[in-house]
Amino acid sequence: MTIGEKIKKHRAEKGFSLRELAKKVELSASFLSQIEQGKASPSIENLKKIANNLEVKVSYLIEEEEKLETFLVKKDEIKYVESIDSKTSIGLLTSSKLEKDMEPIIYEIKPGGESGRGSFNHPGEEFIYIIEGSLDIYIENQVTTLNEGDSFYFKSTLNHRFKNNGKKITKAIWVVSPPTF
Repeated sequence: MTIGEKIKKHRAEKGFSLRELAKKVELSASFLSQIEQGKASPSIENLKKIANNLEVKVSYLIEEEEKLETFLVKKDEIKYVESIDSKTSIGLLTSSKLEKDMEPIIYEIKPGGESGRGSFNHPGEEFIYIIEGSLDIYIENQVTTLNEGDSFYFKSTLNHRFKNNGKKITKAIWVVSPPTF
């Protein structure tokens, strides 16, 4: 089942009309319909909003459900979700099939790529490690530039966003607790 099909299925299970969910996530009903039909891809920010409003983890929309205790992800098996608009791809490094307290993710952010137009916050903590490239992290009113080999920790309750203002792709390991994906 595709991401769009899962959104549509879960939206129907929740009893939301297309317009109701679109209003909750601040998208047009036509754009949400295109996402459900697989004709458009949501930004990472919008994918999180949709999952939150459907009361599911983002990983539910990406993977099949089955509970496990351990899970191996080989390099060529990483499932990526690409947001063309935000020039960002995320790859889940674990599975929604696990009961876990953290969510490690690999981000690939093209030049000009960003988390979304605005800042967001949520309960929890985040840790970032830059594998290659550079990334500007905006926390409240302060910007910090992270370069290859740098790491950064912050409370997710602070308003935050990121942007690749560099000229090459940035790859980063991002750990979020509790899991939001």
